[in-house]
Amino acid sequence: MRHYYITGPERVQVVDEAVPVPGEGQVLVKAAFTALSPGSNLYVFRTGGYGGSTGKREEAVYMGSGVVEAVGAGVTRVGPGDRVAMVGVGHQEYAVLGEAQVHPIAHGLELQDASLGYLSAWSVSALHLGQYAAAETVVVIGLGLVGLSAALMADQMGARVLGIDVDERRVAFAGQVEFGAVAMPTEADEIAEFLGETGVDLILETSGSWHGFKQALGLARDWTRIAVMGIYRQPPPADLALELHGLLYGFPSKFHYQRLQIIGCGSDPAEVVSPNPRLATTSRNFAYTLERAGQGKLPLGRLVSHVVKSGDIESVMRAMIGGDRGYVGVVFDWTQG
Repeated sequence: MRHYYITGPERVQVVDEAVPVPGEGQVLVKAAFTALSPGSNLYVFRTGGYGGSTGKREEAVYMGSGVVEAVGAGVTRVGPGDRVAMVGVGHQEYAVLGEAQVHPIAHGLELQDASLGYLSAWSVSALHLGQYAAAETVVVIGLGLVGLSAALMADQMGARVLGIDVDERRVAFAGQVEFGAVAMPTEADEIAEFLGETGVDLILETSGSWHGFKQALGLARDWTRIAVMGIYRQPPPADLALELHGLLYGFPSKFHYQRLQIIGCGSDPAEVVSPNPRLATTSRNFAYTLERAGQGKLPLGRLVSHVVKSGDIESVMRAMIGGDRGYVGVVFDWTQG
């Protein structure tokens, strides 16, 4: 089978491996589609590793979908022939995963669309952590795949959603996803009209850019919650750091006197543990996402901007780190050889 590894900065190696055999509690899946993470996958491709180049093979791990080929002892949730969405899978033809990493797909949901389901499931966690309540106004900053997934899920949960991005192509693509309103940061009048007198309740900052964080601070009002989904992998430039400090702590301190909440967003826990008061788990969020998508109520397919052959993995990643922002929801098709 073909298995794509990152072997150094901007280097991909295709390795021909034997099809693995599932052990106890494991599931063997034949991949139909794997999806690209515009954050994690591209960071590893650019740097050669999650902690920088190590000289070793790095797995380009993220999400996908496929069909169960075999299961190991003790697996009860899925069986051979079942269609599943996967999380924590590399770009490879076959994958052995733990039972908790695969999630059955409802009959009405296409494998291609289900391959993107993980990010929408993560968005459920972000909305939980951001303390979203029905009918609130949610602003999503950054309309890459993470931001679009979050905007679509917020719309699904009844929010008034405004998505903002600096790139015209991404704003145009977001308009086709149909989750609410979209704007560029320069369209101040349109943004103000959408927010109205009450302003924004919850901001999902997904850009991973310090300028995106600055924009979130500028839009915040009293009691606004800023839930940070993007990862700021480098410190801000000195002049921007001073500007951010002034926005947060310059007199009168917006952070203190506007009672801002800045919330880090991982996922809900794998299991319900004390003192977590919710019964939300990553598996429950994923099952909810796939169920709603299978019912036709959550159009995951609108997140797909490109479907390309699996052999084009390296060229697509190279184009994206080169600045081509036309790629948003990229799905690699393993069914075409």
